[in-house]
Amino acid sequence: MKKYLLIALSALTLVACEKNPDAESTTPKDRTVTGFAQKGQFVKGSQVTAFAVGSDLVATGESFPASISDDLGAFGIAGKTAAPFFELRAEGYYFNELEGATSGSPLYLEAFVKSDDSKANINLMTTAIRPRVKKLIKEGKSYAEAINQAQNELLKALGFTVSAGNFDDMDITGTTDADGMLLAFACMVQKDRDASQVTTLIQEIASALETNGELNATLTDKVISKAQTINPFTVIDNLANYYKEKSLTVNSVPAFWRYLDSSYDAPFLIVDHETFPFLPDPGNVVSSPIKSPDAISGVINVLASINFTVEVDVEGASATKEQIFGPTYRISYQIPAHEGDSDRISHVIFRDDSGTVLAQREFTQGADLQYIMISSVQTKASYGSGGEIFTEGVEIGVNGKAYKLQRFEQFYGAIGVAVPKVESYAISYPVGAVVSGGHVARAKTTVNADQSTLQDIPYYAALASYGGMELPQVVNVNLKPCLDLFRFKSNVTIKRIEVCPVDENEYMAGTASFVLNQQDIAYFPELNPNIEFESGATHSIAIGSANDGEYFSCVTFPQKFKSGLQIKIRIEVYGATSDYTLTVADMPTLNAGYLVTFMIKLEGGTLRLDNSIADLGSSSGGVVIN
Repeated sequence: MKKYLLIALSALTLVACEKNPDAESTTPKDRTVTGFAQKGQFVKGSQVTAFAVGSDLVATGESFPASISDDLGAFGIAGKTAAPFFELRAEGYYFNELEGATSGSPLYLEAFVKSDDSKANINLMTTAIRPRVKKLIKEGKSYAEAINQAQNELLKALGFTVSAGNFDDMDITGTTDADGMLLAFACMVQKDRDASQVTTLIQEIASALETNGELNATLTDKVISKAQTINPFTVIDNLANYYKEKSLTVNSVPAFWRYLDSSYDAPFLIVDHETFPFLPDPGNVVSSPIKSPDAISGVINVLASINFTVEVDVEGASATKEQIFGPTYRISYQIPAHEGDSDRISHVIFRDDSGTVLAQREFTQGADLQYIMISSVQTKASYGSGGEIFTEGVEIGVNGKAYKLQRFEQFYGAIGVAVPKVESYAISYPVGAVVSGGHVARAKTTVNADQSTLQDIPYYAALASYGGMELPQVVNVNLKPCLDLFRFKSNVTIKRIEVCPVDENEYMAGTASFVLNQQDIAYFPELNPNIEFESGATHSIAIGSANDGEYFSCVTFPQKFKSGLQIKIRIEVYGATSDYTLTVADMPTLNAGYLVTFMIKLEGGTLRLDNSIADLGSSSGGVVIN
């Protein structure tokens, strides 16, 4: 009877072992595990240790150390144990694929594997799921079930849809989709972080995943938010240089860029540093930002898993295709100078084997252009024009012709115009308000007598080549006001103010000719910076108010008076109006860019006039050339 009972118990034990492949053996066995420790690759000499773990998920106290044996992060561990599991831990410095250098501090990576697995890699993704796998096993899952569930939970949380197999089979030097996903994840976790911050983030992911198999939105965002800022060519160049430097026989990278953004999952992609990161639309045509007759040359980076050809459609142009590493290509193109009077448009064209256009680059060559970037002078007092005048779409005059201001992204978003290249320019706002005179440093403009409408203030600047020195292709110009601003304030009710020269034969407005750049006087001493108005203009400027406003303002040209200024004032006191004429003997000259403030006071029956002058920042006129 005892014999049959023993046989029965033995049979039950055998059945139990067959149903539970993770059951712990009582007989120690020789175990050998080989693999790669990768974030990037752990450097040669880094430490890897296998800790034996029993079926109860408690460490047995057995450990088997080893060292990274090459520059790919390879390791091999051998030991004898009856434990069903190994907890693998790699500790050391690693190659940072984003920086192209070894990390500044060590990193810890882990993996939970079966002790009879002969191959197992250690990476960020095995580290992230390790606590979750152990928790699921404690809850009754088999090792295979726990691994499968934990992997799927992490992939779902990150939005990855690839069938990954086992994370410990992934290899960033491999060629599978899963290998590409691992490299993409490694880049996203590394972006803008050092080794200690990578450790912190991966521990946060592992802890959150362990709890319920999910990552909250904040934690997920930490990983994927910077994916599109990763330049794949930087990663590829860094890895290619590393493999070459270490004499490693790796000649490709997995297609990791597909996981940086779903729109990058295409057989042909252009990686453009100016419109970074990608131009995934195969029909996208990108035009050259600068129109010039000069020769054009450059480099276009391509990621392609299909064969393609490249051509240029103008005579004398060329394009060469060079495969630099796996699916990565650099195309160098040259387009000769254009000597015609009209524009010439050329293309660098990419085609697949069937002749279908995959993508194009378009270049326009035309007349030699001068780029003039416009800004207004910063003044100490507002002209009341309602904000910045010189914005996109506003028309300015250049040598008497109208041009609309546009934004040039290639010049850091500056506002300006592109005009034909000549020796000198007279620039004005509004169009036609300032035109060039006998020399570009001198200009003429006509202004009506009534200047109470503030937005009618003309602005000007001038550019010229001197002594054979040519202007650079791009210049920055401050447009400066041509006029003065008078401002009146009173402790009584003002009904009307008139500003005029003392001498009735002198004038306040009309057609003026004046020096644009005070510095030009050093080169051309015959230019008088205080040019009088032409005869036939209006004698005075008058302003009035039906609403008894607190402030009165008017503008006039910069000019010189022989007789000085008069201020004629009509005030109202207790319902009665009175007229006064006051002479401003100390103001024979009005300079552009000054604010003159008058305070009118009635004291003891006598009307007083006090004035002060503030520099608006443009008294000398002129231009800044960069």
